[in-house]
Parts: sequence; structure tokens; C-alpha cells
Amino acid sequence: MPSAEPRADHSPSRADRVLRAGAWITAAGLVFTLIALLPLVFPSLELPGAMWFLAMLTGVGLVVVFVGLVMGSRQRRKR
Repeated sequence: MPSAEPRADHSPSRADRVLRAGAWITAAGLVFTLIALLPLVFPSLELPGAMWFLAMLTGVGLVVVFVGLVMGSRQRRKR
């Protein structure tokens, strides 16, 4: 029996893709942040300084998410 709701077979908009990319970048940054903080728990562990740089991806991802939100709101406003 077919469903009563029409199927939305549309591709995600550019704003949706930017939001998803920003979410993935933020998640990766949070993982790198947790890894970079491990030496605080295990003092004998030494990590390369690049881990602090990779931990900054959290902020970059949040900026990308905000840009995606602005893009989506502008698309809805045009309609």
C-alpha cells in the first residue's frame, strides 16, 4: 500500500551540504581535542604539536555550520 505522504526526492541544497560538512569538521575537531588533552591525564604521553592545530578544527567547523545556517535562511527568504 503506498504511503499517503508524497516522497521528496530532491537533492540536498548547497546550504544543507555546507551544514553537514561543518558538522563533520566540528566532530573531527572535537575528537582531536580529546586526543590533544590526553597528556593531561597521562603525563608520560607525548604528542606532536600538530594535535593542537588539529584541535582548532572545532572552531573552523562551527564557523562553517554558521555559514550554512545563513545560506539556508537566505534561500528560504527568497522563496
